[in-house]
Amino acid sequence: MSSAILDVPATPVVSQILPLELIDKCIGSKIWAILKNDKEFSGTLVGFDDFVNMVLEDVTE
Repeated sequence: MSSAILDVPATPVVSQILPLELIDKCIGSKIWAILKNDKEFSGTLVGFDDFVNMVLEDVTE
């Protein structure tokens, strides 16, 4: 029987995702948005632009 030594990094590898990539993965999902003026909206994310202006459907305030 042979034993193998695994070359494992001392610190875990953490995957990073950019903010716009994360928002893109949420398209079609129900989201809850809290604005600076404390208004809250929830709805299904349909799309967004580079400035993170969002298009939601079936929205409740």
